[in-house]
Amino acid sequence: MRMTDLYKKMEFISRNLAYLGAIALMAMMLLTTVDVVGRYFFNKPVLGAFELTEFLVLILIFSLLAHSQANKSHVAVDLIFDHFPGRLRKIIEVFNHLVCLLFMLLIAYRGFIRALEIKAFGEATSNLGIIKYPFAFFVVLGCVALSIEYLRDLIGLFGAKQKGDDR
Repeated sequence: MRMTDLYKKMEFISRNLAYLGAIALMAMMLLTTVDVVGRYFFNKPVLGAFELTEFLVLILIFSLLAHSQANKSHVAVDLIFDHFPGRLRKIIEVFNHLVCLLFMLLIAYRGFIRALEIKAFGEATSNLGIIKYPFAFFVVLGCVALSIEYLRDLIGLFGAKQKGDDR
């Protein structure tokens, strides 16, 4: 498999996770609206709205991590960074991406272990009885997708370095 094919597959996964995040946001807005209207106008709040919102927030956050990294839309403050020489900036970027990659892999690994524990114990929410382990595995999926994006960026940084790019 060529690297460009792998990149296209990763872009496909990242984009579809982002669509899932958008759907989760819309569902969360709709749920909150129905809950507020039901609570204040009919004295009938949506049972388990808080539990559902927690899961929707989790889906929202972890589905958009990789997409945000792929589009470089995370918040970055580079007041000093832009004044560094190109070679130093590249070294800092490589170090930053490597540290972020390692942390995301560690979080994914520990999250996977925790998800297996949640599944083994059969943990579920108190009001609606929603099983929790699929959401724990979703956290792992989001972290792995972000790790792949960091790896893509690292490969790109080394590729640019090999081509003689000094910014």
